[in-house]
Amino acid sequence: MTFSESIFFWMAAVLLALAFLGSLLSLIFKKTGIFKITQELVFVAFGALTILGAIRWTGTAHPPFVTLFESMLTAIWFTLFIYVILTRWFKRFDILVIPVSLFSFLMMGWSSSLPMEGSPLSQTLTNTWLFIHASFATSGAASFLIAASFSAIYLLGQEKLVSLKKIAPKMPDYQSLPKTTFNFVIFGFILWGVMIVSGSIWAHAAWGRYWAWDPIEVWSLISWLLYALLVHTRMAFKISRKFFCSLTIFAALLVAFALWGVGYIYETIHSYG
Repeated sequence: MTFSESIFFWMAAVLLALAFLGSLLSLIFKKTGIFKITQELVFVAFGALTILGAIRWTGTAHPPFVTLFESMLTAIWFTLFIYVILTRWFKRFDILVIPVSLFSFLMMGWSSSLPMEGSPLSQTLTNTWLFIHASFATSGAASFLIAASFSAIYLLGQEKLVSLKKIAPKMPDYQSLPKTTFNFVIFGFILWGVMIVSGSIWAHAAWGRYWAWDPIEVWSLISWLLYALLVHTRMAFKISRKFFCSLTIFAALLVAFALWGVGYIYETIHSYG
C-alpha cells in the first residue's frame, strides 16, 4: 500500500470508528447534535474510501477487485454508497448509521490484517467476466449487509425505536422495516445469482470448466440457496418477522464467510491476485 493509500484507508477506518462511538454516546446522553455529526463522519469516510479506490485503480491499472483486501474494501464502499443514497435521498433512515458504521468498521479492521499491496493482473485474470463477477459479488454482499442492518434495527424493538426519535427524528416506520429488509434481500439475491453465473462463465474461459466444486463456489452457492429459502419461507409460509430478521443477519455472516473467510480454512483455487 502506498503512503497516499494508507492515509485515506486509516482516515476512513478512524472516521467509521468515531461514527459508531459517537452514535452510541448520542443515544446514551440524548445529544441530537452528536448524532448528526456521526452521519457526516460516515459521509466523509465514504469520500475517503472513494479516493482510496481511485488511487488504487490508477496505480494497478485495474478496478480494485482483485486481492482479498480490495474485495473487502469494495464491499464496504458499496455498503456506504447504499447508506448515502438511503439517508440523502429518502431522508428517513438516519438510525441506520449505527449498524452500518459498526459493520463497516469491523470489516475495515479485518481488512487491515490482510496483505494490502496491489498486484498486476495475471493473464488468467485479464477477462471482462472477472470484473462483472467481482462487482456483483461485492455489491451483492453490500446489499445483504444493509438488509442485516435493517434487521438489527428491527430487533431492537418498537418501544426502543420510538424512544430514539428525539435523537434521530428521521426514523423509518417500525412495521415497515421487515419489508425493507426483504427488498434488500431480494436485491442481493439477484446480484449474488448473477455473481455465480458470471463466475462460471469466467471459470470456463480461464480453466475450461464452468464448475469445479471449489470451496468458495460451494459456500457461495450455499449462501444463495439459504437466501432462496429465506425468500420462499417469508413469502409462502409467512414466518415471523423477528425470525426472518434474525436469519437475515445469520445469512449475511455466511456470505462474509463465503466471500472472504473460506480461504482461512480450505484450500481454494480462488487465490485473490
